[in-house]
Amino acid sequence: MKVATMDHGDLMRASEFIAKMNSLPERHIGYLGTSKNDIYHSLEEMNGDSESAAFIVRKDGDITGFLGLDADLNKGTAELWGPFVQESELEKLLWEKALKQFSGNLHIYFLFADTANQAAAEFALSNGFNLQSAQTCMELKEHPSNDLREVSLLSPQQHSDFINLHDTVFPNTYYSGEEIIGRMNDDHKVYTSVDADGLNGYIYAEYNQEEKEGSIEFIGVNCSKRKKGIGRKLLDMAVNDLLVNEGAANIKLCVGTTNEEALSLYKKAGFKIERALNFYKLNIRE
Repeated sequence: MKVATMDHGDLMRASEFIAKMNSLPERHIGYLGTSKNDIYHSLEEMNGDSESAAFIVRKDGDITGFLGLDADLNKGTAELWGPFVQESELEKLLWEKALKQFSGNLHIYFLFADTANQAAAEFALSNGFNLQSAQTCMELKEHPSNDLREVSLLSPQQHSDFINLHDTVFPNTYYSGEEIIGRMNDDHKVYTSVDADGLNGYIYAEYNQEEKEGSIEFIGVNCSKRKKGIGRKLLDMAVNDLLVNEGAANIKLCVGTTNEEALSLYKKAGFKIERALNFYKLNIRE
């Protein structure tokens, strides 16, 4: 079978193909949503990104295999959207095509799959990926308080302090403090907590207007200021702003499964466990 590069004319069929699979725990990949519309918008963005690419296999005109690479060539990294296949042997074809396409440009690959997705686990094992962590994904659909609360957002004067705090709490993560500042806009916000010593905590959250979905990406508190309720205060602020002020229908986040303190915080704030996923990494230079 021949592997082809996805183009704009393939978006709808690819979205339908992925949606059927990604709604099942045993096929789920965490980088994509489960609704056809959500997946379509994600694929449309990928198709317009010159750094990324997606590959498909057809049989009798129907898509039977898909693998997308959401790439960052500056970092040499890519997230794997898939593989989604009807026949297991298609995984090898798609993966070999992807490696050949990005040869010399990418050296680190990430895979984020439901713990029930045994096919993804076997793919990871057979191709040299290492399990990095187990993640619990949670969702909040309603907030007990509809009060309009004061929102404290990161100011230009706080940029340096924020970068230092974020890069200390989350070293070597997917967005550095400087990258977060570069992403900030009306839908990508950094909520802050300050005291006499300055910035002591923050939350970085994103809002998808089309899907009416918020996501908590990072919550960080200065190590000397923890266990003082700062995290809960920040979480309530961000949740209230997203649900009440922005009109989000739901908010999602992921947290390390072994991080009992964070899990407790989110549960107390009303978040419910949605699914559990495994995070894998492959460094082809190691």
